[in-house]
Amino acid sequence: MSAFIVQESIHADSVSRHETRAEAIAAIEELIHEGLAQPGEFNIREIDDRGEIVGVFGVPEAAAPAKTGVA
Repeated sequence: MSAFIVQESIHADSVSRHETRAEAIAAIEELIHEGLAQPGEFNIREIDDRGEIVGVFGVPEAAAPAKTGVA
């Protein structure tokens, strides 16, 4: 079974482990929404049941908070 690890984008330090990619994205979105992280600060590493890296994914831009203000 695959696992999805939320990790820091720069250092790849693991932050949390999730069963689905959607759960991992939701965790990052929550950090951004609460102001604890900036868009692009975290990404997701997918690993297989042997612990091998399958891929690394960014979080869709939709996770970023809406920009407000007058241009």
